[in-house]
Amino acid sequence: MFYRVMSQSSQTSLLEEVSQWNADTCQEQMETVLPKLLCLYSEENSFMKIKVLKVLTNHFLPHIPLSDVEPKLFSKVLPGVREIVDDFIEELTSQGAELSSQNIELKTLLRNILQALVSIVECLGACIRQVISGDNALYLEAMHSLPFSVLHILKSTFQHCKNSEAVYGCKLQRVADLLQAVFKETYSLQKLFLEMIDRVVINPESSQQDVTDLIAVIHGVLEICTVIANMDHALQANTWKFVVKQSMKHRVYIEAQLNHRDIVKGLCDDLVFNFNACLQRSEQIQQSTNQQTTMTEQRIFTRTVKLCRFFANTLIHFIKEFKEYLGTCCKDLYDLYLQLHSKMPPSVTAPSMADAHMQELRGSVLVCAHPLLSELIGCLRFAEVVLSETRADISQECYLPHCLLLMGVMDMLPSQTEDVLEIWCSGSEDTEKPPRHGLFKAVFTALGACHVELALPVLLPGVMRNGNPLAYISLYEYVCTHLCAFITSLPAKHFGKLECCLLEAVLGTDVMSALLAVDSWCFLARYGSAELCAHHVNILTGLVERCPEQTWRGSCLFLLLRRLLFFMAPDHQAEFLVRLPPGEPASLPVWQHLSVRALASALQESATSELLTASTQQCWNSVSSPQQRSDLNTALSCLLHLCQDADLSPEDLEKSSLLPLVSQLWEITVATQVVAVHSVGQRACLLLALCAVLIQSLEDNIIIQIVNFLELLMSMKPAVCLKLAALDFLGTLGNKVIPPEHQSKVLNKLPALFSSMLADSHWMVHHRALQAFTQFAEETSHEFVVPLCLGTEEIKSQVVRYLNKETVSAQSTESQVQYLKQEQLVLEEWHTQSSVPVNVHQRAPSPSVEAPAKRARMEDTNADSESVQLALTQVLGEVECGLDRLSRLLQQRVPPDWLDERLQNLEAKILRLRASERFSCSQ
Repeated sequence: MFYRVMSQSSQTSLLEEVSQWNADTCQEQMETVLPKLLCLYSEENSFMKIKVLKVLTNHFLPHIPLSDVEPKLFSKVLPGVREIVDDFIEELTSQGAELSSQNIELKTLLRNILQALVSIVECLGACIRQVISGDNALYLEAMHSLPFSVLHILKSTFQHCKNSEAVYGCKLQRVADLLQAVFKETYSLQKLFLEMIDRVVINPESSQQDVTDLIAVIHGVLEICTVIANMDHALQANTWKFVVKQSMKHRVYIEAQLNHRDIVKGLCDDLVFNFNACLQRSEQIQQSTNQQTTMTEQRIFTRTVKLCRFFANTLIHFIKEFKEYLGTCCKDLYDLYLQLHSKMPPSVTAPSMADAHMQELRGSVLVCAHPLLSELIGCLRFAEVVLSETRADISQECYLPHCLLLMGVMDMLPSQTEDVLEIWCSGSEDTEKPPRHGLFKAVFTALGACHVELALPVLLPGVMRNGNPLAYISLYEYVCTHLCAFITSLPAKHFGKLECCLLEAVLGTDVMSALLAVDSWCFLARYGSAELCAHHVNILTGLVERCPEQTWRGSCLFLLLRRLLFFMAPDHQAEFLVRLPPGEPASLPVWQHLSVRALASALQESATSELLTASTQQCWNSVSSPQQRSDLNTALSCLLHLCQDADLSPEDLEKSSLLPLVSQLWEITVATQVVAVHSVGQRACLLLALCAVLIQSLEDNIIIQIVNFLELLMSMKPAVCLKLAALDFLGTLGNKVIPPEHQSKVLNKLPALFSSMLADSHWMVHHRALQAFTQFAEETSHEFVVPLCLGTEEIKSQVVRYLNKETVSAQSTESQVQYLKQEQLVLEEWHTQSSVPVNVHQRAPSPSVEAPAKRARMEDTNADSESVQLALTQVLGEVECGLDRLSRLLQQRVPPDWLDERLQNLEAKILRLRASERFSCSQ
């Protein structure tokens, strides 16, 4: 025991003695004393080791040549320094929360540890200053232990300072002065360290170990970048400058081994973090009412924006230099683009901010989007990430940024090489890699996903024309414009892929994507040759002839064919009329969706005449033969479109016997059938629409018949489509002057009809009722009817608000967005359930020249089948209609003598029918 005390005493005396030596004495005694100090360093406790370390670095290090400093000193003391710092940090972390004014011993211990950390950092700083004191080039092999020890301590001390609030809590002020000293010395140490590494030389003669060490140092500094994020703007910027500068300075030797992914991801994360900080600061500035606080926040906002600009520029610079190594970084860069654009207008999730702040962020951050895409557009991996068929990783907030990114890619592709164009347009079905869309399909899919933005709508900058101010356009118009512009630059070899994608979109479940495909296809028809347009029309005609018209796919195909017919050359239209003659009954299912106005003037008259004759004749055939009623709706649809398109003269109407046909159709239209049978209800809708077009030519008895029909129909709670068709007709009655002798049968019934429609709970019926009533009120010469239609004060106030164009108090934008997001989820679920893959690459089998064989007659007819029910309902409807007509005739005249016998015969037939075996079996 005495020996140990004497030993400790002698060791302390040695340190005190050495600390008093001058430089000459230290140099003279170094060979003798240095081993003793190193031995003392290896045996003593942490605090004594720090004292030894201070003596070594301050008194002996300056006298050790740089070539000997690693084996003689650094390798022996610096690993121990790392262990000391780790122990100190662990002690501070575990004991910091227990710090209190009563526990004087713990407070003293913790403050001593922090002071010891300051001393350690100062000693390391002295080591670096000695290394860089000369003008000679530095080599890592000459100081191998120093950079890694410094990196370890920098990371540990910065991390502790960053976590100080969590470690010490409310007791932080008791050690704040020393923590500040630790941070200040660490800050200075890092500055010296970066200066030292900047002087390190790597050349062809350098060993592989030197290269490996330099890469490890750069990666170590990269870890520090993560730690110091949000601690100090200047510190953060300078550290990142070092990482990028060293990566480029020695790229010839280290680029293949450099961790490019971590560097890019770190820059992206720090850019997003500071970008979000700017948004929060901007929001706080808007909400602040204190001028001094506002000025302070504004200064912080400006500094943070500058830091964002630094990160954006640094990222672009790094990407340009290491573009060929960025395959693993594409997902991070893609996510960066989405995150930045999802927080800025026109994104619906963008926070509120002042226009000046928004423009500042656009000019500092979003301006990097174009150069970013310019560097990445030729990267296959980036195309795979953007065009991936799975969008599970994209949130709803990022649908719009994803769509805008595709628009940016399309704008750049015309100036790229054919290889790059092939990457984006071809798509891939490689089983070993995630499948990806072609660009065209990705655009249609992206637009369909932007349900919220299309519904609000979101506005984007359009194109400046003729020096006029820049106009803002809807997202749909923006995408359509960019897609059509891209089509104009597309090489011919890619037209096949374009046509396939257009057809798939037209046949898809999403309405907006289908409309975009239709608009783009029409642009292609106008931009391309007349032969191309004719070729497309021929293909589509073959499709629509085999497509059920009542499906969403059929409706989009018919819309496309209708529009393309306008763009055909006259000679091609003549060929089309030969292939699809308007006068043939078999052509009516297609012609009911086409417009004769699309034809050249020389072809219109004959096509109109043929179509009018064929449609009318088909209707008469259906009226006279119940077995042909299935074709009646098609013929009626043709007549309706023809009357809407062509300006038919009274002579045309008389010649075609259209008006007698309308009268006859109303005779066989029974309200109970209309409500019960879908096809009959459809026929009633078409008939009402046709009468609305022919209102001026209708006879009074037909109008009376229609009004009576509507009065009965409304009492049966008809479907919405029937109500809308009824309103179309009622709105046009304002153009008709009703003679006095018939006013009681027509005008007196209108108030009840309009009142019930105006009070309807369905929003579409209610709105259409307001439109129809307004149309009727503005045009009718029977003004006394108008106030009678406004049955209640509530209805009257609604009409007044509609006439004054007063809007109902709307939801907030946030509520609308939330509602539309929920609506989108429902629609996506429906799309998933109703989607049927359409393989447009596979040719449809050629139709057989020989007609298919007739279906064999079934011995046992299913009485409950839909076709049998429809036939029975139609026949019974005709019987009921005949009885109604007979009743009206008997009211007008005395019945003849033979009528009673005929009625008895009819009654006997009905009784025999009810007593028949088939009827009994069905009971």
